[in-house]
Amino acid sequence: MEILKLPDTETVHEAVRADRPLMAAIGFDGSKAAVVPSAYFGSYELLAASAGIREDGAYFMLSFNSQSADWNFKCPEQYAYIYDPDERTAAYYRDGLSMIPEFLMMFGYFSKLNITNAPPDIWSF
Repeated sequence: MEILKLPDTETVHEAVRADRPLMAAIGFDGSKAAVVPSAYFGSYELLAASAGIREDGAYFMLSFNSQSADWNFKCPEQYAYIYDPDERTAAYYRDGLSMIPEFLMMFGYFSKLNITNAPPDIWSF
């Protein structure tokens, strides 16, 4: 996974040293992720577009610091071209639980993962 640091590497490293909140957009295919201090971009869409993750909503959204990571659970209707809503949500959940911790470890963080906006039946997957 290639991790792009925006607006530049030094700005991200400075935010890491100060343990400021960060945002990440992690591409669904796992090939690319983008990280930015939260103060720089107000939206995941802008972050993803800046990193070249162009397909609308084709990324996992994460807000994090060294202690915790909040995964904004928002499964798009076209995810993995799975038409059954339960199967699609289950695949999104499994894939996110695989790629998000991988991203965090590659970034050098071992943050506790929290899932925000998860559907109530998520735990049945």
